[in-house]
Amino acid sequence: MKKNILIAALLFTICGNTLYAQETDTTAKEKAISKPELKHYTPLYLDLPAELNVRKGYKEIDVAAGYADFRDFNGVRGLIEYDFAPINNLGFEIEVPFVLVHDKHSFPVGDSEDIVVPEEGGAEASAMALRLGFTYTVLKLQDAKMTFAVGYNNELETSPFKKTEEKSFGDPVFTGNVYNPFVVVAKVWGERFHSMIYTGPAIKQEFEHNESKTQYRLNTILSYRFGRADNESFAGVECNQAFGKDNKAQLLLRPQVQLHLSEKWKLGLIAGIPVETETHLRGSGFIRVMYSPGSRE
Repeated sequence: MKKNILIAALLFTICGNTLYAQETDTTAKEKAISKPELKHYTPLYLDLPAELNVRKGYKEIDVAAGYADFRDFNGVRGLIEYDFAPINNLGFEIEVPFVLVHDKHSFPVGDSEDIVVPEEGGAEASAMALRLGFTYTVLKLQDAKMTFAVGYNNELETSPFKKTEEKSFGDPVFTGNVYNPFVVVAKVWGERFHSMIYTGPAIKQEFEHNESKTQYRLNTILSYRFGRADNESFAGVECNQAFGKDNKAQLLLRPQVQLHLSEKWKLGLIAGIPVETETHLRGSGFIRVMYSPGSRE
């Protein structure tokens, strides 16, 4: 009898440990989804297609809107964005940005002819686009807390919403395309500070006259993490620079904060401070709501 009891107790212990190990392994796999081993802060305005070191199963839906005040008019920008990762280290983005413009008074068209990518409505005509992109993590140095990645954005622009003397919406449907390959270097300093640099050319092709203009972008981000590891928020500044043969040099500072609201919800708040810009931007604001249906604790 005692022997049977000992055997039963032994089997119970073995089964219990096996089930616990399986449960722990399953939990670890679930945590791996959308939670990279080395996490970097992603900028909120000129963001990347998905985050660096992204894990298979990652998903995020963003809805954002911004308001900008220019010398001669007001601009309102919005976007709907979906990010996902079919495999580890490769993230894709589908985004539909659109711009609405409200005239204050006459706006000189010539001031915006050479602008490759306007800032939040920096053009006299309202428009929208289809933006597709990807980011692929090439190298991760865990000990150095550094990540190297490459990516590409493609933005297909439509005709203006508002009818002008020359064009109306849908005539033609697509007016141009922007090709934007880029490289990314990101590093975590200590436990709290994050930095990122990503740069590359933006080549805009006008379909009507088959003309192209090139703008070089340099974006640098410095941020500070606060809060616990599973409840982390960030405060930082995004520095957006652009220059090229067809453009005057432009520099905008975007202080921002990303707040962790819950396991699946985050809120981003961004301000735009122009230092040097040919769009005559006076100031802007942007808000981004982020939902991660695939995230798990």
